Amino acid sequence: MTVSHILAVLSSSDLVMNVEIIEMNVEPKVQGLRARATLKMDYVLYVNEGIGENYRRYSYHLQKEDKMIRRWNNAPHWEGIRTFPFHLHLPNNDKPIECGEVFVDDVLSEIKNIFSEEK
Repeated sequence: MTVSHILAVLSSSDLVMNVEIIEMNVEPKVQGLRARATLKMDYVLYVNEGIGENYRRYSYHLQKEDKMIRRWNNAPHWEGIRTFPFHLHLPNNDKPIECGEVFVDDVLSEIKNIFSEEK
């Protein structure tokens, strides 16, 4: 997984109307990306990826207007979850739910499902 791969997947998705790079760092041993993807149907996906050798930290935050719809991440702060550190935040839930590791492709597939349910 590289920053250029993430940007290519976002840019080629039929769900994505625009990708704004907020911050990008590409060095030989570490890469980082913070981006804002404007999606169809007034959704926004905030992407935050840090990638290194034997290291990956991510957050994919989906919102519509000012309301969080989903946030997938692997921040190590919910140790009681079976899939620790991987988890999914949902609106109106105090605690996140179990979720395996996700990549940009997985997130876009899930968003496609959300869109089809909303139509």
